[in-house]
Amino acid sequence: MKCQKVTSYTKKNLQKDCNCHIFVVRVVSVPLTPFLMKLTRRFLWSLTVIAGMFFFSPGCTNGDPEIDITVNSDYSKLIETINSANKSLTDKLSLIETAISRGFADGKQAQELLMRAVTSLSGTLEEKLAAIEAAINSQSASLEMKLGLIEKAVSSGIADTAAQQALIQQAIESLSGTLEQKLAAIEAAVKSQTTGLETKLALLEAALKEGLTDNLSQQELLQQAIGAITGKLSERLEAIAQAMDQQTSSLETKLALVEAAVGEKLLQNKEALALIQKALQSLDGTLAEKLKAISTVITSQTTSLETKLGFIEAAVNEGFVGDVEKQDLLLQAVQSLSGTADEKLAAITSAIQSAGAALFSKLGLIEAAVHDGLVDSQKKQELIEDALKALDGTLQEKLEAIKTAMTNRTDSLSSKLLLVSSALKTGFTNEVTAIGLVKTAVAALQDSIDLIETTLAAIDDALQPDGNMGKVLADIISAIQGQSGYAAILSTITNTLRMLSGKIGGHEFVDMGGMFWATCNVGAADPKDIGDYFAWGETETKTDFTDDNYKFGKQQPYSKYNNPDDALQQEDDAASESWGSAWHIPSVEEWKWLQDNTVGAMDTTIIAGTPVVSIVLTSTVPGYETHSIVLPYGQVKDLSTPIVYGYWASVLSHFSQAFAEIAEFKDAYFELNNTIRRSYGCPVRPVATK
Repeated sequence: MKCQKVTSYTKKNLQKDCNCHIFVVRVVSVPLTPFLMKLTRRFLWSLTVIAGMFFFSPGCTNGDPEIDITVNSDYSKLIETINSANKSLTDKLSLIETAISRGFADGKQAQELLMRAVTSLSGTLEEKLAAIEAAINSQSASLEMKLGLIEKAVSSGIADTAAQQALIQQAIESLSGTLEQKLAAIEAAVKSQTTGLETKLALLEAALKEGLTDNLSQQELLQQAIGAITGKLSERLEAIAQAMDQQTSSLETKLALVEAAVGEKLLQNKEALALIQKALQSLDGTLAEKLKAISTVITSQTTSLETKLGFIEAAVNEGFVGDVEKQDLLLQAVQSLSGTADEKLAAITSAIQSAGAALFSKLGLIEAAVHDGLVDSQKKQELIEDALKALDGTLQEKLEAIKTAMTNRTDSLSSKLLLVSSALKTGFTNEVTAIGLVKTAVAALQDSIDLIETTLAAIDDALQPDGNMGKVLADIISAIQGQSGYAAILSTITNTLRMLSGKIGGHEFVDMGGMFWATCNVGAADPKDIGDYFAWGETETKTDFTDDNYKFGKQQPYSKYNNPDDALQQEDDAASESWGSAWHIPSVEEWKWLQDNTVGAMDTTIIAGTPVVSIVLTSTVPGYETHSIVLPYGQVKDLSTPIVYGYWASVLSHFSQAFAEIAEFKDAYFELNNTIRRSYGCPVRPVATK
């Protein structure tokens, strides 16, 4: 018996009802044994099955070019079919999808085929868009193919951003089946290699809007989208950066992507902050619209508090919000926290302990938490210490971060001082640097320059690198606890420092129970020394006091101060000019206070063989009964007769502006409402208010 032996095979085009390509086996006749015949039949059957696996034809349409794919796959035939004007866009999507599933095209080739399918569209822009919409609404193409089609429609200029979002929404709405099946289709599209990251973000937003996903599944899908990004690390990061620039995704989704990338260890904190700023820069619209978008992110339940901190920083850096608005946003971020008080506190602690946000932002967050009642003073101290420990970089970089926090205008002085105290305690800084940080914090306040200068002078007097800096800071922090308003806080700090040092501007004082009175006269080295003499309104001492050499002229009208209500200005105050702005010549009212709240006693001391007579005034204010000052008798100069002893007051006489008020000493006390000529010389005893 003879049988046919297979020697080779080829493809042959058979013309029947349509143009199709099939495999034809070329045979030759050779004599075979029964065993070989049986073996040959099995071989032919296997060959037929293999040929069927590689046989691929999407359908037969007379006149249309068909795909002729064998074991070696003729890719050019596939391109020819995609370029055809006689195939619908829906059919072409199915064709591309089949080619991918059977291994005839990879992801890159699929992208090329999709672009060819879009560019093959003819007609007006509206007609092309209608064809794309029809393909999107079809049930035959997968979600992945539809998203790829949308991307190509955008890149070819057929669809703008609004149309892109609408098409993605249509693609979501076209999904059929159960919720699980729809989610599976979304997950497959997210994992695909044929769709860009920005399109996937828009898809996830649409899915969330349609109620197909929740916040938890969104985060999982975002992680899958990141995992689907191929290439080197730099290429993957570039894909994420490009997604930040797109207008198709909301800020909230972009920030969620950044969080997912951080979670996947693709991003470090600094890189994450840079991407957050990039997302913010992509915002379009008016300032009001941008602020609304920012507020939406801050109040979101899906964005972590840590990311919100970085986002607020970026908003400040971009100039979208100022210092006040920044603190408002931080408060909104705290108030947006959900859960129990412990859960909210845990979220705040986690954000503080992270290495992401800047130190000054963390201080602002802590203050917002205090304002919202989530954090007490003890927890505030702990959180500030946590923020300090979370600082990254070299010691110098950490110190720079602390200095930057000192200059931030919205963080309270209390928080800044706590930060300095913690830095000192933990060894981040020494006492000399700590003093500088405190001065920087005070100088950054938005308040009266005079108040700031006074406090800075008190710092110079009280804060010394003597090992007691920590205690001094603790006393200050305790003193200002619960106070509001920079004026009150500065006054409290100043007085606290003054009491610690016993000095103002380097000059000692005594707290008499209501005011700080200097222990010495201007120009004196000892409490019983008369010191320098001055004409009223002059700031330079001299030996001769006459009308001829008086600074403001011989007689009325003087060049200055011709009204009894004219207040002595600082530039003409001998105490202020000699000792600093914290000091001044006492007013009549201040002399009157001293008169009413002290008891006097005469004191005579022999100094260098000369008796020196003084009045010792001791406070009668409860709690201050041991406090006293010594005022040596000072004879008015160039008033020959009668001899008068007295000290200048800072006001003119109401009877004649050629005269000024003095406190006149008589026996063991002094009288007021006495006047002498402005050109005469008197000693000056400075006073400072609390």
